Amino acid sequence: MWDYLQARWQSLIFRLLFYFLISSLALAVILATSFAQRLKPHVHNEILPNVARYIDYLIDDIGNPPDLPTARKLANELPFEIRIEGRGVDWASSPKLKAIDSYDFKPAPRPYDDVYFSHHRRDQYLLIQEQGYRYLFAVDNSFRQGAERRHWVLFVALGSVLFLLYLAIRRMFRPIAAISSQVKKIGEGDLTQTVQLQGKGELALLATGINRMAAQIKAMLESKSGLLLAISHELRSPMTRMRVNLELLEESEIQQKLIDDIREMETLVAAILESEKLNSSHAPLNLSRCELLNLIEEVVQHHPCRDRIKTSMSPIELDVDQLRIKLLIKNLLDNACHYSGDEQNLVDVSLRHDQKFALIEVQDRGIGIAAEDIPRLTEAFYRSDHARQRDTGGYGLGLYLCKLVVEAHGGHIIIDSEPGRGTRISVKLPFDNS
Repeated sequence: MWDYLQARWQSLIFRLLFYFLISSLALAVILATSFAQRLKPHVHNEILPNVARYIDYLIDDIGNPPDLPTARKLANELPFEIRIEGRGVDWASSPKLKAIDSYDFKPAPRPYDDVYFSHHRRDQYLLIQEQGYRYLFAVDNSFRQGAERRHWVLFVALGSVLFLLYLAIRRMFRPIAAISSQVKKIGEGDLTQTVQLQGKGELALLATGINRMAAQIKAMLESKSGLLLAISHELRSPMTRMRVNLELLEESEIQQKLIDDIREMETLVAAILESEKLNSSHAPLNLSRCELLNLIEEVVQHHPCRDRIKTSMSPIELDVDQLRIKLLIKNLLDNACHYSGDEQNLVDVSLRHDQKFALIEVQDRGIGIAAEDIPRLTEAFYRSDHARQRDTGGYGLGLYLCKLVVEAHGGHIIIDSEPGRGTRISVKLPFDNS
């Protein structure tokens, strides 16, 4: 619950609602206190001036000793409840009136020295002692009901105004959620959608600026991608000619080194072309139903380090792009074998599934990767200082290509590693990748 509230606190709308609730509560307390003070009867200003003049008349009408039928008649006709105690009389017009001694009475101010008053909850009581009898009058509060109703109407009206004000401000700030969502998508690399916001206010101008920024970033990325594709494609022809010419030369150590360098350049160019194709929304997958176990076994059998690879797999059929899944497995195995350290260390490959995903795991027992480097391993051309040095081979495109292949299939890739204990890369491919 606390975690949920902390997450919701980041929302401007949630904080606005919280502040309105606090304001409403504070206003309610202030109004309730004010109402209580105003509704609390002041004996010397309200009750006594209105009823004291009648008390003597009432007592005379009741008589001495008290005539209880007359007292009953008066209680029915007047806004009083009456209780009489003394010399064998213990009578009350209403069962809600308790014994007189159960109330805490105080003397009334002058000129009503012979009157005592008390209140319990919202009921007010007047006591007069005369000729051995005590007369308790419970004063009816009906004369204050109109004022009380007006106070409650005022309270409800103020609450309604606050609520309407909250709705208006909420509507005014609602576009912030759309803007926040779009900024998050931009941060994740999705530049295809725009913030749809009408008007000419500051939020509309902010949305327009974000849309313009997203369009410019998209144009820059597309320009960069186009340049990479063009350069990589153009490099293929001269490299092919260079390799053919080198093959025609007399065999020597220098010739072989040059051929190896050209092969390395061809591999780099091929990786760049493949990554840019996968990173393009215009490169659909060639999906077909296949058995993942057979696909992985085929890659393992043709891998140079196949003697070091141990498999544990269950049969799983899935719609995938077979060529790109082979590229994925090959790159994962290349990485695991490169960074396993001792050539005797095995590389484990497993294939299993749950209800939603097929799970491919490649585990090595090599040098491992520092925790701060893991989030950036799937970035293009990134190599950590201690795990991806240039002399180990590679250009930092292997895991980048793996990520693109997995995301193109609607899945995701997870990297767990600990320096000195090895790395485990998990690939989750959904059964429904539509």
